[in-house]
Amino acid sequence: MSTQKERQIREFGFSEARIRETRLIFLVLFLCMIPFGLVSTMFLPDFELEKSLRAMGFAYLWAGIIITIETFFINRRCRKLKVSIYDDKLVKQSGKKKQILSWDDIEKIKIVERKKGNITQIKLYPQDIKKTIYINGFAEMEGLADLIKENTPDRVLLQEKRWRLDWMNPLVFVPVGWVPTMILLCIIASLGSKAIDIFAIFCALSVGLGLLIFRPLTKFDAWNKWIEILVSAILLILGVYMLICFIQTGRLP
Repeated sequence: MSTQKERQIREFGFSEARIRETRLIFLVLFLCMIPFGLVSTMFLPDFELEKSLRAMGFAYLWAGIIITIETFFINRRCRKLKVSIYDDKLVKQSGKKKQILSWDDIEKIKIVERKKGNITQIKLYPQDIKKTIYINGFAEMEGLADLIKENTPDRVLLQEKRWRLDWMNPLVFVPVGWVPTMILLCIIASLGSKAIDIFAIFCALSVGLGLLIFRPLTKFDAWNKWIEILVSAILLILGVYMLICFIQTGRLP
């Protein structure tokens, strides 16, 4: 039987609205890949429309299948996430796995708001930085933030930040993120016959390094840590290997 000290105050589940929003983002990104890829291939010296369309169609078919499968598993995992507020602690749980943080252990709270003012992310920093808990995408984030602030000691540092741009809005992240990327890839494509080799090396190293530094999946769900580390290591090793081969022989293995 639970003691009074361990009495659960409230439980929060993941937001279905966030799941729908994420689906829209994946769909927009996928649709942007089509003109994005076609324009990039036009800069290749041996560009042929029919051959390029055939190759792109095959690539996008597999990309669509992979994105659909990944989206299904991500959404299923999200629906298992929950945050429970107790008198003496906060528990973030996914299935049987839990992250537990006592209120007394929290040193800093960082609350991130979207441009319109609704809370999108709450970060809880304890003394041991490795035990930091990231909370985003849950239903009633404002109520969750209020309960966290009520239960943490007065000494806890509270930081609040508001996005100047709504990064979850496709009308924002497409021009801000994709247009510069498209320009970069067009520059790479214009380098000539070695463009594809350079692009492959660039993708492997940049994605691997990005995953390792920013750890987006781990911040969202701590139990993705080893998957993210493994994928990062594979991409970095592959990128370094391709770079060495390219320097030595002028082409990829």
